[in-house]
Amino acid sequence: MSAAVVLPELYAKRLFEAGKNSGTLAVKWNAGEELALIDGYRDGVHGTGRTGLSEVTDRHELRWASTNPDTGLWFRVDPELHVLGMYAAQRDAVTMLDAFREYVKGGNWTNPGRGGLTLAVTVADVTPYIDRMGGEDGPPLPLPFAAWLLNPDTNAAEKIPIMIAPEHADPLALLSGPWPLSDLEGKTVAIVGVGSIGSAAAEALAGYGVRRLLLIDPDRLGKHNFARHRVPETHVGRYKAVAMTEVLTHRDPQMKPEALTLDVIYDADQVRPVLDEADVVLVASDGVDSRRAANHLARRAGKPIVLACVLEDGAYGEVMRIRPPRTGCLLCARQKLIDDGALDPEPALDRGYGTGTRHLPMTAVGSDLALVGQLAAKATVSTILEERGYPDQHLPGSHAVIGLRPKTNMEAPFDIEHAGEVRWHELPPPRLNCPTCGTPSWRASSAA
Repeated sequence: MSAAVVLPELYAKRLFEAGKNSGTLAVKWNAGEELALIDGYRDGVHGTGRTGLSEVTDRHELRWASTNPDTGLWFRVDPELHVLGMYAAQRDAVTMLDAFREYVKGGNWTNPGRGGLTLAVTVADVTPYIDRMGGEDGPPLPLPFAAWLLNPDTNAAEKIPIMIAPEHADPLALLSGPWPLSDLEGKTVAIVGVGSIGSAAAEALAGYGVRRLLLIDPDRLGKHNFARHRVPETHVGRYKAVAMTEVLTHRDPQMKPEALTLDVIYDADQVRPVLDEADVVLVASDGVDSRRAANHLARRAGKPIVLACVLEDGAYGEVMRIRPPRTGCLLCARQKLIDDGALDPEPALDRGYGTGTRHLPMTAVGSDLALVGQLAAKATVSTILEERGYPDQHLPGSHAVIGLRPKTNMEAPFDIEHAGEVRWHELPPPRLNCPTCGTPSWRASSAA
């Protein structure tokens, strides 16, 4: 295993601009992974110590590790040392410590302690070297920072990997060329139901670059949830929506999720204005009543709706996209199945699982539920980007059925034979007498 060093960008900048040519480092160390996190520095032997300044340290897994002051060294060096170390590392060799010392600027050498390895970071102004080598067409160019393990007992300096960690890094920045982040970053998606499917959908939407999420769920996390939920067990007892906001912002500090511990049925008056803020509403709640209530509120708000669930005890996943006024709502789709003599799969959704009087064994595994949530997120993002003119985001239909553990002799559209198979179908148009899609009698009377 090769050791590695994480140097927060703030300390890298301070070292580069320091008035001294050498000093010491404060180090957090993970012996199992041979990972060092620089947590501070000192200018010169008698300089003022500066630790705990970096936000990188606050976010890092080593934030709880002990900070050991003055256990590392830093030197300002000639960039030739970085080139020498680079070629030595390519040959699985080391640089002689005596040679290393010759490259230290101004003779400001500090002897590493004997009887072990000493971590060192070197700083070099590589601009003249880059100009001399002719830019990108020349040999590999040195970097301004390098990390080393100094061993005076063997007279060796081994170059090891160093990573400069930005303070306010955008984890999605590298996607801004191939992926239309600018068209998604200002969009808002409301997720009704932040359970197993909803939490996976929230993660996927964050990965696509939708950073404004309204997470609506009144439930708390119980022990039985963690077989399938996307948050760790450390959040047991907390509201699902609140825990999910913390998981999302921990991974991407630029996320702007909002937790709303509301019941879409009993708090419909509060949910309605929330849905008005959304560009798309993704419904992943359990139970027939909550799904139909969310469908009704979103449809009445004129918002595109994506509904996601698993059916038939985890045999199928379903993703349904409703775009008023083109397609009918959930009630229209289910009534069409009934009229065609096919299966009405929804009543089974209203059975609880794990504990309680309506006991249902936990049949759908977490990864299958995550697959459904991710496809629902894709349908949501495609809905946004289709409207913005991206032809590569057209979905092949408005109703997807996914084979998870498919059964035999099922009526269409659930006549899938293979696990992993996805079939897309179209949804029926709105029914005139639908209580959600149709025009209410009082509205029709007033219009007349």
